[in-house]
Amino acid sequence: MHPHLPPVFDTIHHTSTYAAGHHPVWPYAPLPPGPTWTHATCRCGWAEIAESHRDARVLARHHRRYAADHASYLPGTSLRIGARTHQADATGIHVSITGTRHGWALADGIGDSVPAAHAAGSAAATAAYVAASRGSRAGLLAATATLADIAGGNTVMVVAAPLPPEHGGGWDIAWAGTCRAYEYDPDADALTPLTIDHTHGRYLRDRLADDYRDRPHDLENAARAQDHIITRTVATATPGIIGQTITTGPRRRLLLTSAGVHQPVPHASLVRACRTFSGPAACANRLTRAAQYFGGSDNATAMVIDPVPAPLAAELMP
Repeated sequence: MHPHLPPVFDTIHHTSTYAAGHHPVWPYAPLPPGPTWTHATCRCGWAEIAESHRDARVLARHHRRYAADHASYLPGTSLRIGARTHQADATGIHVSITGTRHGWALADGIGDSVPAAHAAGSAAATAAYVAASRGSRAGLLAATATLADIAGGNTVMVVAAPLPPEHGGGWDIAWAGTCRAYEYDPDADALTPLTIDHTHGRYLRDRLADDYRDRPHDLENAARAQDHIITRTVATATPGIIGQTITTGPRRRLLLTSAGVHQPVPHASLVRACRTFSGPAACANRLTRAAQYFGGSDNATAMVIDPVPAPLAAELMP
């Protein structure tokens, strides 16, 4: 739940079951004929598929029973295609059935093409699944291996997972390229960037800061002209060049965005959306609408993740 704002959900682990024609994680993969495939999904992001309605309901009951004993997260996502032909942004969410493992990813495919969309979707699904059990860094590198089989497809991405309490209890973030992660502190009303864009413009800012100490405006103009040149991508990622950051202390609202959101939308507007909307889905939707309002034409995607402490999650169970 978002601190200092009224709760927007009466139950955390609210599950649904419904007939399935495709896989819940990768919608482009049709299911083989035979069983009565049924999805089981939860508000916390957990999703599974079963061969019958009965089996799906059993899985849902198992999830509701055990997940309330652990810290939970409420994810909200919004994707808008903008003026592009293809939606080359994608999100990935993985939650284990017992609610003990969580992973999230947001990918921004490079280019406006089917391979770019395929690369983003495959990378996000793979990274979220692996990050849930092995951390954000492993998730991103697993996505790199996945993209080796997609000809002409590449993407940038940010991956997130909760850090175990014994390691600080914060966020574990890895990224390659221009997707970003922010953490919103409601007490200070501050939205702190957790990532640094991998662009030639950022490289110039860091490398030439001392040389342009008396002319920062000139450096900014030169660097801004190079911000569109991405220096690190998922397909070319190696352990030594990807970005990673770890926060400690209490987890607060986490925001993941594609360049189609944070490039056109002023930082003050990002903060205002995080402050105003208690529901993660409503907040994500407002951010992508803001991208349109401020003239963005790229695919715009936002994912908002609100942590819910384990005791509160248990109290809100039906």
